[in-house]
Amino acid sequence: MLPPRFPINKELAVILGALLLLLFISPVAGWWSTPAMGWLTPYALWLLVILGATLIYRRDDSDEP
Repeated sequence: MLPPRFPINKELAVILGALLLLLFISPVAGWWSTPAMGWLTPYALWLLVILGATLIYRRDDSDEP
């Protein structure tokens, strides 16, 4: 028997949103947006955001009967 899946909490979405604000709006954006970090860095950060949102969505079992 498989263990029950962790139910989705709205807090996970809030944490992802706070991470977005931290990475893209705060002064931290100045750190990763330097030319020394390369052109791939913003795309890698967005990929992490998309993967995080996908994990949050897949953990949500409320729409299943």
